[in-house]
Amino acid sequence: MNSIALDKAAPTPLVDAANFVLATRDSGYRSPAYAVAEFVDNSIQAGASSVSVHLLSSDDSRYPIEVLITDDGSGMDAKGLTAALAFGGSSRFDDRSSLGRYGMGLPNGALSFGRRVEVYTWRRGRTLMARLDVDELLRTRRRTLPPVEYVRRPAFIPKTTRGTAVLVRRCDRLPYRRASALASKLHDELGRIYHRFLEAGLGLSVNGAMVEAVDPLLRGRRGTKARRFGDELVYELDNGAGASSQVRVVFTELPVERWHDLTSAEKKKLGITAAPPVSVMRASREIDRGWFFMGAKRRENYDDWWRCEISFEPAVDELFGITHAKLGISPRPELLELLERDLEPIARALNSRVRRRFELAKATRPLSEAERQAARAHPSLPPLPRGTERIPTELRHALKAQTAHQIPYQIAVAELTTTAAFEIVMRAGQLALVFNADHPLYRDLYGPLASSDSPQDQDVAKRVALAILAAARAEVTATRRGQRDEVRRFRQAWADVLATFFIA
Repeated sequence: MNSIALDKAAPTPLVDAANFVLATRDSGYRSPAYAVAEFVDNSIQAGASSVSVHLLSSDDSRYPIEVLITDDGSGMDAKGLTAALAFGGSSRFDDRSSLGRYGMGLPNGALSFGRRVEVYTWRRGRTLMARLDVDELLRTRRRTLPPVEYVRRPAFIPKTTRGTAVLVRRCDRLPYRRASALASKLHDELGRIYHRFLEAGLGLSVNGAMVEAVDPLLRGRRGTKARRFGDELVYELDNGAGASSQVRVVFTELPVERWHDLTSAEKKKLGITAAPPVSVMRASREIDRGWFFMGAKRRENYDDWWRCEISFEPAVDELFGITHAKLGISPRPELLELLERDLEPIARALNSRVRRRFELAKATRPLSEAERQAARAHPSLPPLPRGTERIPTELRHALKAQTAHQIPYQIAVAELTTTAAFEIVMRAGQLALVFNADHPLYRDLYGPLASSDSPQDQDVAKRVALAILAAARAEVTATRRGQRDEVRRFRQAWADVLATFFIA
């Protein structure tokens, strides 16, 4: 087809620079931390071992906070610095090997909350500066970036031989006016977003305080931790480049027995409640969190008590629906179908397990009363053995940690993998008794009494617990170590007969 030019006018620019910048300010980062993460991504890709975020006070009362991010990475030359502030100007455009891909992160992230960004980079004693200013752009209507300049090294630049600093000024879209409030939020969110990098040794700080890794799976908090549920799921997906890439899924369940009686404030602080259970990791960095890949299952309160982490590499970005701003995921139907058929049943199973464990936790109140009553009688009884036995793995999560002034008895409940009615463990003079929640002794006798709203029933439940504790105490004090195996066999036979009697 032939075409005819209508006139000799100058060609129209593909993009109106000023309007484009105003539009891109509305990219929609869910929080300042995700915008700041764009700069941290660049620092990591530049090989930085240390990244610092500083919240500075501004002289302009309209914009009280300025945000400065510095690193000790490789720095840039003039060409690289110019590209860093140009939308899509990255030398790593469409790179699928690391965090960045489109070259939109730095200007996009900065202008999402500030009206001016200055980038300083230094090597071999020389400092370069480039800027992008929304108000200057609107005033001049220019279509190009201001030229890169050599400048005197500012005082806020760290004394490293090389590195980069990003200074965001006139911050008109920060949801905080106090730097301390913003710093606290950045600590929590950056600790979670970059937890894998922090665990691997990245030094990341906010206002001089080091950011600690926050595992979204809660595998190391408050002296105990969540436990892996099931095996890691691994999916091999076609990445469209003649090869396959892996998607990995891990579930954990939180220790209901240990944390259920925390206050609402403590649960929120630990990240148990008011926290999305699913974390999505792209290139080892959290890119989204929410309720994903759970099919028709709707989220319930019990779903606060388990976590899921889904990890993938940039090679399968299209399947996860990753945008240029890395603002979250929008999975394609084929990915949803693949993952939901496995993850939805797991989510339902975890929900049921949590519900059951809460029922068990409710039924443990008489056990605490039995512990205290037995402790009052303890001084008049023969002393308990002082030895410490190895605690089986399945009992560890049910038993409270030892304290300096421990009580002589501890009674707990756990879902054991054996048919025993209960297990006994000696820990440095403390007798720990663990009921098997699946045995009829607990399920059909103690449990219904303990769960009753009747004070009389709960008192009987306490006395049942005391009767079993007395038998356990007699076992550990009246037998020598060489006889314990024989006594255990007797206890197992008793448990089996009791179960038969109860279900006959």
